[in-house]
Amino acid sequence: MRAIQLAVACVAVLVATAGQMEAGIMTFDINQTWSQGNGQSDILATSISLGGAGQFTLDPGFGNQYFDFTFAGTGTFSTINSSIEGYYFLDSYSSIEFIGAGNFGDNTFTFDDWDTILVNGATAGVWGGTHDGYLGFRSDTGNFGWINYSFTRAGGVSTLTLLDGAYEDQAGVGILAGDTAVSAVPEPSSLALFGIGACVAGLGSARRRRRQEQQEATA
Repeated sequence: MRAIQLAVACVAVLVATAGQMEAGIMTFDINQTWSQGNGQSDILATSISLGGAGQFTLDPGFGNQYFDFTFAGTGTFSTINSSIEGYYFLDSYSSIEFIGAGNFGDNTFTFDDWDTILVNGATAGVWGGTHDGYLGFRSDTGNFGWINYSFTRAGGVSTLTLLDGAYEDQAGVGILAGDTAVSAVPEPSSLALFGIGACVAGLGSARRRRRQEQQEATA
């Protein structure tokens, strides 16, 4: 009876912990560059994958004088309070800055959630000068994440390179810009193997104790 109880307890622990071990930070790569403004060729709308966090659309458009971004559904980028023609400008986070509830701009364009870094050739915020940083986003499923970028502004031309990024796979949980650290915990499969081994060892120990007790009782 004791062995059966131990086996049931082992199974319960494995089921309860396996899902918890899967949580963490997921990464993705982009490595694409676009330029707009001052005679640059107009860029067609482009869908950018964020791995398991979905995708967004980059749509410069309108004679190379606009540089706009939008998520499908309820996903959005973090923005600052500055806007031109109703378009809000993307926020820029520094390394290890928190991205999440309490530090995320939810400004929304009047007719749709299009965010920007260039409107009719004009800029605002950090987008008037060359710099590097991180874009913050919240996916359609509520996952916060970041995109590492490099930006130059010279001669009226805005050039943006999106490098890589990451997101927290638990909805509503904030993330630090640039952070890809994963807790030092076993993979679910490794944890399961370890747990099975421990359970087998426990069952074997219980069986040996029971056999020894029986031998002592008949001695």
